[in-house]
Amino acid sequence: MNKASGRSFTRSSKYLLATLIAGMMASGVSAAELVSNKALESAPAAGWASQNGFTTGGAAATSDNIYIVTNISEFTSALSAGAVAKIIQIKGTIDISGGTPYTDFADQKARSQINIPANTTVIGLGTDAKFINGSLIIDGTDGTNNVIIRNVYIQTPIDVEPHYEKGDGWNAEWDAMNITNGAHHVWIDHVTISDGNFTDDMYTTKDGETYVQHDGALDIKRGSDYVTISNSLIDQHDKTMLIGHSDTNSAQDKGKLHVTLFNNVFNRVTERAPRVRYGSIHSFNNVFKGDAKDPVYRYQYSFGIGTSGSVLSEGNSFTIANLSASKACKVVKKFNGSIFSDNGSVLNGSAVDLSCGFSAYTSKIPYIYDVQPMTTVLAQSITDNAGSGKL
Repeated sequence: MNKASGRSFTRSSKYLLATLIAGMMASGVSAAELVSNKALESAPAAGWASQNGFTTGGAAATSDNIYIVTNISEFTSALSAGAVAKIIQIKGTIDISGGTPYTDFADQKARSQINIPANTTVIGLGTDAKFINGSLIIDGTDGTNNVIIRNVYIQTPIDVEPHYEKGDGWNAEWDAMNITNGAHHVWIDHVTISDGNFTDDMYTTKDGETYVQHDGALDIKRGSDYVTISNSLIDQHDKTMLIGHSDTNSAQDKGKLHVTLFNNVFNRVTERAPRVRYGSIHSFNNVFKGDAKDPVYRYQYSFGIGTSGSVLSEGNSFTIANLSASKACKVVKKFNGSIFSDNGSVLNGSAVDLSCGFSAYTSKIPYIYDVQPMTTVLAQSITDNAGSGKL
């Protein structure tokens, strides 16, 4: 009897093991080793993501919630763990469309928007981790917070069915990244966002107007808060970063939208770096490169000060071809807002006065930070270190 029971237990165990393995294979992902301790790092103290709590992402993940993913099926399977702490390591290119082109607006909306849940670290492995044909969404509707995205390249999505707005022409819908609906404590680090191999000069025309197929690179809106963006590169894009949903969204945005940007590079971006409504933005030691006569991404401005928005700029570098010192105030544009201060920034290698008729930024920055005096050497160092593949 004991032997028979033993044989029965063995057969049952084998069946159970086979079932578990089959289940893991069906789900498309299984637990994996942690490749780099970089995945355990928290947001730096010098930034809003460290305030009123902490941003640790998936650092508390147990071994069975650490993954390596290579395709969209594996990625969404790993995300299905929900709010449990998790580390998702990206290997190679993740085609969010799964290789099946989007057919229309509804199809793209259903398949291209990937929600990142709370307590998650998404980190690229090596130098070629990449997302194409879709968007990463950090949506606080269900309480999502404590998210870290590091060391990945995101190609801005191409809207297959833009909508037409009378007086404004064709407009696209999808951002590369979107932090929205009250999401909070988010750290974006060593991320590259670019139009990649579909640049704006490749747009066609429809009904006599430019058929615009790109929207934002990284938008932060609808009451989101405590965000730090560091060591990242936004390259070749028009509507770069919108902070604050609209002029009339004060109920959701007022008192929120605290964002820090440091050691980032904005290369050949046209505008919105960022454009802010209601938010309080601290931008220091960033590098802005452009050309006021660029045939594709003609530089218009960097900081856009909108309704009740405020920006403190410190030690930033603006290298803008065909923009003379006498026109330095083109760097900051007024959109119904009035609060902007700059300390120690340079335009084309020389000190510059960017007061430009704005009222001074007087809010207290609550964290300790170190603004490095901006020099050509520092600007090059920031450039060399920014973006994916540099972690």
